[in-house]
Amino acid sequence: MKIWQEVFELINSNQNFLIVSHKNPDGDSLGSEIALALALMKLEKKVYIYNSDPPPERYSKFPKASLIQTEKKNFKEDVIIFVDCAEIDRIGKIKENIDFSKPSINIDHHIGNTKFGTINLIKPDYSSTAEIIYKLIKNEIPMDKEIATYLYIGILTDTGAFRYPNTTSHSLRVASELVEYGVTASQVSEFIWFTDPEARIKLLGDVLHTMNLYDKISIMYVTKEMLEKHRAKEEDTEEFIDYGLSIKGIETAAIIKEREDGTLKVSLRSKNNIPVQELAAKYGGGGHRTASGFTVKKELEPFKKELRKELEELVEKYKH
Repeated sequence: MKIWQEVFELINSNQNFLIVSHKNPDGDSLGSEIALALALMKLEKKVYIYNSDPPPERYSKFPKASLIQTEKKNFKEDVIIFVDCAEIDRIGKIKENIDFSKPSINIDHHIGNTKFGTINLIKPDYSSTAEIIYKLIKNEIPMDKEIATYLYIGILTDTGAFRYPNTTSHSLRVASELVEYGVTASQVSEFIWFTDPEARIKLLGDVLHTMNLYDKISIMYVTKEMLEKHRAKEEDTEEFIDYGLSIKGIETAAIIKEREDGTLKVSLRSKNNIPVQELAAKYGGGGHRTASGFTVKKELEPFKKELRKELEELVEKYKH
């Protein structure tokens, strides 16, 4: 329990907290940031959430998403808290505006975390960073429906609505306890998954047409032209990869996304505990054993062939 106590000793002895997470925030990062900020405010601390990118549109119905800022305005922090961020470069362009001479707390659940904080609360056996924060604050700060809702968002999204292998008996118990605080589970799910813009659905149709199936592998891609055609954003492609993994007999799935800066963002998912994280690490990326990703500076057409070869070798290595 020493590490948990060290975190609260640093919190209790300081007043101003800057909370930071990774670029292109997801449900776990923003849910964790907001819940932690609300909890610290209950201790009468001053808090500022600072990210490279704003929350995705799907989280706009959650009112406290407005706490997340993309500009740092006259806030003098005593402590920086990094959440859901495996390495420092993942925070993106705001890195140049961070004073790294300040003490920091690094709270994360990624197995490849580089432990860059003054205090590193890293728990890879937890489903999400939100689950870690729940344990951190539940006996120290009075829980309420609002804090519970943002923690629930983090756990719900990072477990894929409790479908992914990182779903454990502990994460289910925590989710149940959060619902007891008044979280309206059905409404959270509706806001996140049942309010899609028309552009996302039309884009999905085009992307599914790109899917190629091989032995136990599916690969699909999203081009810049597709996004422009439907006036869609990259965030609209979230969870498209699940369609590839849902096919009978498929054990690994990949989606390649073309970006304006000439890079390709690659997301990987797997079943049967195949460690796609190994492949992501090969390209300088990371994540979880069965859900990882990376970015490369390559041309789409030749890279599709390269990725297929890499996935085939991975599946062969871990075939059962």
